[in-house]
Amino acid sequence: MANISPDCPCTGKNMSNLAAPWILLILCTHQGTHGYEIKKLIKGHLRDLGIGLNITGLYRHLNLLEVRGMLSSEWDTSSSGPARRKYYLTEAGIECLWRWMGTLSTQMLLLDRFFDQARTVFPKARLPQVQMQEN
Repeated sequence: MANISPDCPCTGKNMSNLAAPWILLILCTHQGTHGYEIKKLIKGHLRDLGIGLNITGLYRHLNLLEVRGMLSSEWDTSSSGPARRKYYLTEAGIECLWRWMGTLSTQMLLLDRFFDQARTVFPKARLPQVQMQEN
C-alpha cells in the first residue's frame, strides 16, 4: 500500500465534528448553559471516538449561530469570578436543528450506500472499524 501522509483528508483529521448541530441539540435540553459547559457536554458524547473539540472553534460557532439568530445569549454575573455568557436556543435554532437532522439523515443514507458499494469492490476485505477509546 502507498505511504499516506498523516495530513491527507482520508485520515479524517480535517473532517467536521458537526459542532453546530451538537450545540443546537445540547441547548434543546440545557437552555442557559455557558460555553465551557456546552463543550463538556458535547465532549461527553464524542470522547469514546477519540474526537476532540477546540474551545476557540466552539466559541466561533456559538458567535456565528447567535449572529444568524439561532441562539441568543446574556451575561451571567450572578456568581463570583468572571462573568460568563449563557446561551439559549431560539425558535429559529430549533428549526435549524430540524434541518440539520434531515441533512444528517440523508448523509447517513449516502454513507450506507458508499459502504454497500465498497463491499462489492472489496468483497473479501474487512473494512476498518472505529477504535473506541475508554472513558
